[in-house]
Amino acid sequence: MNSSFRQPVRGMRDFLPNEAEKLRFIENTARRLAELYGYDEVITPIIEHYDLLAAKIGEENRKRMYVFEDLGGRKVALRPEFTASIARLVSTKLLSVPKPIKLFSVGSLYRYDEPQMGRYREFWQANYELVGSNRPEADAEVLGLTCDFLETLGIKGYTIKVNHVGILRGILGCEGILEEGQNAIMQLLDDKEWDKALRLAREYGASSKCLETLERIFGIRGERREVIMKIMIETVEDYPKALDSISNLDEIISFVEDSGLDAKFYFEAGFARGLEYYTGIIFEAYVPELGIAIGGGGRYDKLIELFSGVEVPAVGVALGMDRIMLAMEKQGISPSRAPDYKVLVVPVEESIISKALKISFALRRSGIKTEMEVMRRGLSRSLSDASKKGITHVVIVGRKEIGEGKVVLRNMRDKVQEEVSIEELSSKIKH
Repeated sequence: MNSSFRQPVRGMRDFLPNEAEKLRFIENTARRLAELYGYDEVITPIIEHYDLLAAKIGEENRKRMYVFEDLGGRKVALRPEFTASIARLVSTKLLSVPKPIKLFSVGSLYRYDEPQMGRYREFWQANYELVGSNRPEADAEVLGLTCDFLETLGIKGYTIKVNHVGILRGILGCEGILEEGQNAIMQLLDDKEWDKALRLAREYGASSKCLETLERIFGIRGERREVIMKIMIETVEDYPKALDSISNLDEIISFVEDSGLDAKFYFEAGFARGLEYYTGIIFEAYVPELGIAIGGGGRYDKLIELFSGVEVPAVGVALGMDRIMLAMEKQGISPSRAPDYKVLVVPVEESIISKALKISFALRRSGIKTEMEVMRRGLSRSLSDASKKGITHVVIVGRKEIGEGKVVLRNMRDKVQEEVSIEELSSKIKH
């Protein structure tokens, strides 16, 4: 067999037990947060129609989709993100549900990116979508949820970079640049190609005044909200829609800051995201140890309408579980767990294996993680392997003790062992 078959496909990974534990810890944290905020979990297919996924995902992302033809001749693709699937789900099955609709998803996604630190071709996200409200408090809730999620995991020193796509679209639209052209300029801004974005705006017919405004906008960035908002307002004073967007952004951030969340915001007026469906606030979360976003989101008020014909506003966030796991490792954060017990039941001879199995089943039913010695190894070897595997207690089942309704319980932490009645075994382990 070709030796390349012994490795995962490039950009895909195996998760070893300790890595899987960390990933599931993040997933479980995300799920608990969804419950606290009232988001209901939905599960959508990994494979969707290509046209659905490609509709507003952006040209760069369209090029990186895993696209193929199924046996029925349909052009389909592996999902590169969750939002398009959620928009389809809402437009076909949930339009009549009372608003707001709050949905949570978690799972694997696929993009043919160049593999590097924190960037994989199969990656994992926790996704939250708040559908039905166009109010700034809805945006504030999603921002607050993002901060809560990172803080619950113990992430330190994170920053939320924010902007509002209505500012840039308000300037470009006033110059008569159509949405397709705006999207192409936004894609360049997402890649931090500010000079190329200005040249493209010039090619689309932007006036000298517009180009000067854009150049000033691209340079506006900082942490002080009042200062940044004032500079932005002065810069776009001749563009009414851009002014409205600045006002909306300021109101959203004010809600978050006034609510008592200790969030650190960074304002960047030339910041854009590659997805074409955004219509309002956009944001990304960063930590000092990584140069890549660990999560991001924003408002998209037109996407569901594209599929349903009904205008339904929405805002959401996707949190990159792989990157958050990497950030936790960089910051020395380990999954926090309640005190845990792991038990190994060892029969010392074959004739009492059934008795040992019965004890194992009983311990599991009482909520104790229990393994059974199924290799028929000797006691000393079993104890040695138990120590390496993090077993906290070993239950030694011997002929003499079992005849008296007892077993030997060995505490692997202090190496103390004692005879214990089978009836008291589970309580003895727990206490």
